[in-house]
Amino acid sequence: MTKDKSQPDLTELAHKTQALFMGNGAGGAQFEKVLEMQDRLLREAETFTRQWFERRHEATETALKTLQEANSNGAADPTQAMRAMADWQRGSIERLSEDLRDWTALCMRCADTAKAVQLEAALPDAEKGKAAGESSKSSSKSKSGAAAKATPV
Repeated sequence: MTKDKSQPDLTELAHKTQALFMGNGAGGAQFEKVLEMQDRLLREAETFTRQWFERRHEATETALKTLQEANSNGAADPTQAMRAMADWQRGSIERLSEDLRDWTALCMRCADTAKAVQLEAALPDAEKGKAAGESSKSSSKSKSGAAAKATPV
């Protein structure tokens, strides 16, 4: 019984495998793009986290101030305590709104970054130049068309 399957050329297989791990191979540019994307995402996450902790720090400081105001005259004043608590809660709602706004913006920036890097890595160099030329032509056409429509009578 002879085997119909031919043995793969190990030298050719080794060269193909080696190209994956070489910095100048086709995969090298894609790895660089992924690393660049990770750096951008890290900077975005660091900014978001720093701002989030600053808001938590502000919340703690204002909570302490609220407690001090509630007991400012040495005796508990329910009216003053309610007013101070309402002010603190209003500030907390504003901080939570900022958290949500910043989180949404972070997610959008990260998605845009990932999309842009994936598109750059997917397009060969020749297509990148062609796509850039087409986008500048289409933007100049739309600008001239918009200017013609926007001209007052």
